[in-house]
Amino acid sequence: MKISEHANRTEKLYGIRAEDIHKWIDGFFDHDRFEHALSKGRVASNDPYDHRQFRHCKEALEEAYSEFEGKYSQQTIRDVFEAHIRDDYDGYLPSRADFKNNTFKAKYHEARESEELRAVLSANELAEYFDGLHASRQESNRLFSRFSLRIVAPSIVALVLFVCATFFMVLPFVEESMMNQKRQMLEELTSSAVSIVDSYIDLEKRDVLTLEEAQSRAATEIAAMRYGTDNKDYFFIIDLHPNMIMHPYRRDLTGQDLTNYQDKDGVAIFVEFTKLVAAKQHGFLEYLWQWNDRANTTAPKLTYVQGVSDWQWIIGTGVYFDDVQQGIDDLKHTLMKIFSVIFFGLLVCLGFILSQSKVIENRKKRAELALHEAKDRYRALVESSNEGYILETEGKIVYSNDCLQRITGYSETELQDHSIWSRLFPESPQNVRVLQHLLALFNNAIEPNEFEAQLLTKSGNIVDIIFSSSRIFLSEKQGHVLSFRPITRKIYGGSFGLIEQVSHYQELSSQIVRDIEQSQSQGQTVEALNQLAELIREMIQTGSRPEILRRTIGTAYDAAIRRFIELTIDELGEPPVPFSFISFGSNARHDMTLFSDQDNAIVFETPDTADLKSVRRYFLHLAENVCAKLDQAGYRYCEGLIMASNHQWCLSQEEWNSNFGQWIQYATPKSILELNVFFDIRSTYGDQRLVNAIQDHIQVLLKQHPDFMSVYAKNCLAHKVPVTLTKQIKTERQQGQLTLNLKECLRPMEIFCRLYALKHDIRESNTVYRLKQLATKHEIDALALREMLYVFDHIWQLRFMNQIIEYSDLRKINDQIVLQDLTPIEQQHLQSVLNRIAIFHQKVQQDFL
Repeated sequence: MKISEHANRTEKLYGIRAEDIHKWIDGFFDHDRFEHALSKGRVASNDPYDHRQFRHCKEALEEAYSEFEGKYSQQTIRDVFEAHIRDDYDGYLPSRADFKNNTFKAKYHEARESEELRAVLSANELAEYFDGLHASRQESNRLFSRFSLRIVAPSIVALVLFVCATFFMVLPFVEESMMNQKRQMLEELTSSAVSIVDSYIDLEKRDVLTLEEAQSRAATEIAAMRYGTDNKDYFFIIDLHPNMIMHPYRRDLTGQDLTNYQDKDGVAIFVEFTKLVAAKQHGFLEYLWQWNDRANTTAPKLTYVQGVSDWQWIIGTGVYFDDVQQGIDDLKHTLMKIFSVIFFGLLVCLGFILSQSKVIENRKKRAELALHEAKDRYRALVESSNEGYILETEGKIVYSNDCLQRITGYSETELQDHSIWSRLFPESPQNVRVLQHLLALFNNAIEPNEFEAQLLTKSGNIVDIIFSSSRIFLSEKQGHVLSFRPITRKIYGGSFGLIEQVSHYQELSSQIVRDIEQSQSQGQTVEALNQLAELIREMIQTGSRPEILRRTIGTAYDAAIRRFIELTIDELGEPPVPFSFISFGSNARHDMTLFSDQDNAIVFETPDTADLKSVRRYFLHLAENVCAKLDQAGYRYCEGLIMASNHQWCLSQEEWNSNFGQWIQYATPKSILELNVFFDIRSTYGDQRLVNAIQDHIQVLLKQHPDFMSVYAKNCLAHKVPVTLTKQIKTERQQGQLTLNLKECLRPMEIFCRLYALKHDIRESNTVYRLKQLATKHEIDALALREMLYVFDHIWQLRFMNQIIEYSDLRKINDQIVLQDLTPIEQQHLQSVLNRIAIFHQKVQQDFL
């Protein structure tokens, strides 16, 4: 949708256009490359939608609050923001995770006619996804198109059924129900009167009262009983002759023989009462009778009578049909009002649906075009990949790319056969888990995962692969993308021809760096990096110090970043202003493992305000390419999105200075938890002066706000040493095993060094170097330095060993070490090492608190 269309939409919904909010949401959309994308059907080097993931997600709402604070209320910002995003994603509000795992792709702002593209889905799948795809334009423009009729016909039938059910089923049922309720009421009331008589019968039998006294008192008490509207409904008593014993309104009948008494219709009322009691001891009778206390007025009446055998009495009471009918009529009237409102409401809804049918048809057409474009882009991606892909929905293979067909030797038709899985994955220990996973995956009984497996080609060759699955959604179906990646980066032996007994590690690591620097393509860079894993494994097995391992990994990582930047600049052209590609956190400290993620950013020389947007756009394109290449090389994206490809961390020098000013001036223990990584900063590529200027500014800010150091010291102390009060190792239970997070064990030492580096303006980020500089500045003595280095290196040694074992066993890479995997001596030694971390905390408490 265009900005104006979004604004029209929010004006209609909330009475406000808020075009500035809409422009901000789409602020990183590259309109220049968009036209190129549309004309070519693909994007040559950059996707104009690459950066929308940072504002087209619910996490960006907090940033929107900050951006428009004071101009709009938070509720208005939220309404406009969510309306914009939901309109772009068919009512869904994506998260950044959705973009990261490719569950959703950003849509184009413009829709245009284009030729039908090759379908990623099979013809049947596509036809099922969009029924009526080939409907003519003229037909779609008719108000009562087939689409509308499919809605109108069922709606009309539903309305007719609703009316018929109301008049012929609901109302008669209600009337009958009310009559039954009245009958039940009469029975219960008469039983109450009979129980009173029974009490007097009991008194007479016990000689408390004489028969005459008991009957007189009973008749008097029942004569006084009233109920109903205005308390005018009553009880009467006759005997079996019948003679009138008591009637509160017809005293003229008391004591008289009622045998010949008839109503206006000739019904011998009282004789009929005696017959009912003689036959069943109780019963109902309809007749005409005086209207309550009005002697000259009669009305139809329903009476219930019940016999009292001891005294040969009959007690009765009744209700007038007019009263019952009045209640029924009132209820019918109320129901008719309700049903009328519902009926007319349904008519209004139907009218609205019909009026919107043309709009829906047009949206459907635009969605079809967007789907075609998305499929074309997706095909271009998967066809150019060096990995094999299968698209599966409901257990059926609907697509496989050319790469997989080349790897396996099977045609697309053969790969769609139900038996293909048993042919691709022959029985072997490595494939058992894959086949079990596939079976559970197709039944939606397990989450996507990744395995190493052996693929059997049609010609009988075995190919080692990494098999992974991820979930996608097609229409209302759930499907999966299955990836087949030939193994090119292994920890375990011999993949790249390194000699078995390595004796010149420094020479080999230098050769890897030279190969990276001289590589002519991304593939050659990755190939050079692949050799690093085997080298590190050999170095660990021969007892190389962790400091050397970290330096080897960090140096290769820096070389890869620099080469990826150079290759990207060759594609994009020279940068518009000087810049520096910054490494943060473990990347900056060179405290990395083979499985570290990315923490990076870009700082560029502050341009003129008019040029800021175009300059930032260039560096975002640069960063997106570099970060993607790093991810493909094995350095995964940062889960917290602290990457240069995120517009929040692709900033001018002035913007970085402003950020650090805010962070230091308004520091709280909570905010520092999120900002730790930014105080380990190093220029990996580009103009070092820009980073130096940021570090100079940090020192100025620290002098202006000295209280920051005490707040930061509290942050250091917040990272507790994982030992109990009895100095035992404090573990976590994961999957039934006692584990210890080694990365968290290192955290207090890293923050300690960061704290004192800020205090003494030590610009080098490496932890070991910082410790040695602190000793030079007499912040710690030689003994403390030796202890700190020993503790740091020992935990790092365990971390390296643990991750190598984890990777070799093809378990999920993490920093949790299982204590039972250590020998008792190793556990005791680890316990002693962890207890010595307290020296870091003691030093901080002494100096800052």
